[in-house]
Amino acid sequence: MKYKILIIDDEQSVCLSLSEILQEYGYDVRFCMHSSQVLPLLAKTKFNLILLDIRMPEMSGVELLRKIKQVSSETAVIIISGYASIDDAVKAMRFGALNLYQKPLELSRLLEEISLLSEAAGKIRLVGDHALYESSNPSMLSLSEKISKVAPTDATVLITGESGTGKELVVQSLHLLSDRSDKPMLSVNCAAIPDTLLESYMFGHEKGAFTDAREQHKGLFEEAGEGTIFLDEIGDMSLKSQAKLLRVLQEGTFFRIGGTTELMSKARIIAATNCDLQQDIADKKFRADLFYRLSVVTLHIPPLKERREDIIPLAYHFINEFNAKYQKNIKYFDKDVQSMLYTHCWPGNVRELKSLMERLCIFSTSETVSLNDLPEQYLSNTHTPAKNTLISKYDEMTKSIILEAMDLSQGVKKDAATMLGIDRKTLNARLRKYGIES
Repeated sequence: MKYKILIIDDEQSVCLSLSEILQEYGYDVRFCMHSSQVLPLLAKTKFNLILLDIRMPEMSGVELLRKIKQVSSETAVIIISGYASIDDAVKAMRFGALNLYQKPLELSRLLEEISLLSEAAGKIRLVGDHALYESSNPSMLSLSEKISKVAPTDATVLITGESGTGKELVVQSLHLLSDRSDKPMLSVNCAAIPDTLLESYMFGHEKGAFTDAREQHKGLFEEAGEGTIFLDEIGDMSLKSQAKLLRVLQEGTFFRIGGTTELMSKARIIAATNCDLQQDIADKKFRADLFYRLSVVTLHIPPLKERREDIIPLAYHFINEFNAKYQKNIKYFDKDVQSMLYTHCWPGNVRELKSLMERLCIFSTSETVSLNDLPEQYLSNTHTPAKNTLISKYDEMTKSIILEAMDLSQGVKKDAATMLGIDRKTLNARLRKYGIES
């Protein structure tokens, strides 16, 4: 779910330009220019953050802040004003404001604070005892919805995606959200076990079935019972093992190696691969009938580079996880590090990001991670922060609005200030800032 921000300001130019730039960052933004509209809106809509002008014509910002906190105590509030006194700031903090920014806004600092607030706004939820990241990416939201629908069923599931995208997380979510959550969940990496041992590992063997079979061994399908079996890297399974797995899926029965007793399996099968199984079928490396049995439901996990809005939230999630593990107190990534995280191609996906966060947590000595803390291979990929472009866009929009007002007023500052909803002193400050001649 998108992070919701409400802007309350009687200056239309501030509302429009700030809304535009925050929307560029992916936030869900609305604005009010009249304090009388605020409380009815809060009664209908829940916002994560309110940017509040401390000087409103109908009601003081401090009084409005007090009323906001009465009806929505969990909503974060940041004060923005061109007139704030020390007394105003003290009162605002007393009533629960997080910070106060003077106009013209220091946009880069405000954006950084909003980014930090959004990361902490419940991006992680628990499924059982398992942390599941809640993405705002459309593909990941669709994936989450599919997981919720398919988890309670007995359907076999095939999970596809590049290595390191988090397929194991999806498997655990499917199991924990199913009616089998109190049953075992067992897994095997089909690429890590030699084919001669894989069948024994999955189906078990009888004593004397082969040279080293000194006693009877139960395989995954017996041990799992009515639980879940996860077959990772299914594309690396041999054709012989594929045939035996197909029998289990078709008939629900199997034999231990060397055994003559037919055994029943009621386990649910979830498989995963980073291979192109359709191509493997064309190359005669994978059975088409097994593919269709496994892919009753196919869930694809996009690579991290295709869901860049998840990168910074995930980075903060992992750094907090390693803070607890290594007794560190890393709180922030500076803007250059955030730019690197956002623009890096992440060939190792989420696994690579998690490994980087662990390294940073081990070696960083301050609360803020800077470029100097990054390994050499990441420094070559650093770029000018994306924020700079958006800040420039904000300035351009504001300048354009002021120029339009000056044009309509034929250069009369008093009239231009009235059109913009600001006083002449504020207008003069902005004319100087943007180099606008009268």
